Amino acid sequence: MRPARLLPLLLVSLVLSACAARQVRPEGAIRKVVVVSGSRVDVLPTGSFRQDIIGESNPRTVLARQAESELLSRGFEVVATRQSQAPVPLTDEVASFIQQNKAEAAVVVILDWLDVSGAAVLNRVDVVLRLGMVDPNGQVLWTDTFRSQPIVSAYQSATDWNSFLRRAVIDAMPAVP
Repeated sequence: MRPARLLPLLLVSLVLSACAARQVRPEGAIRKVVVVSGSRVDVLPTGSFRQDIIGESNPRTVLARQAESELLSRGFEVVATRQSQAPVPLTDEVASFIQQNKAEAAVVVILDWLDVSGAAVLNRVDVVLRLGMVDPNGQVLWTDTFRSQPIVSAYQSATDWNSFLRRAVIDAMPAVP
C-alpha cells in the first residue's frame, strides 16, 4: 500500500523537474561566450583507469567541461571551449579565440592551487580558482579569486579525485556576471 502512495508523488516530482527551464540571461547581458581553461597544476592525482583514458587527469579538461556545463545551466550559450597550454592564458590568445568563434566574451577559469593532502582522511581538498571574463578586444571585464574546500562523499573521494575540482567549479560559477 505504501508504494502506491509514493507513485503519484514521484510522478509529480519528475514532471516538475522536467518542466523546470534553465535560467534565462537578463536583457542586455552577455549571452554568447567561449570557455578558456588554464592551470598552474600540471596533473591531478588519478583514481581510475577511466580518468587516465578520458584525459580527466588533466585539470584543464575538468575545468572546461564543468564550467561549460554550469554556464549552460545559467542560460549562457557556450559556443566553444579551449584548454590553454599556458598556466595562465594570455589575453591575446583569449581575445583571438573569442573573435574566431564570434562570441561576446570569454569566461576564463584557472586552477591556481590544489592541495589534496586531506582527501583520503577528511574527504576534502583545498582549491584556489581564478575566474575572469574577457571581451573580444582583450579587455578584462571581471575577475575574482575563489578559495574553497569542497567536500564530497567518501566513495567519490576514494574513486574520483576530479569530483573535488568539479565541486569547486560548481561553487564558483554563480559569481560569473
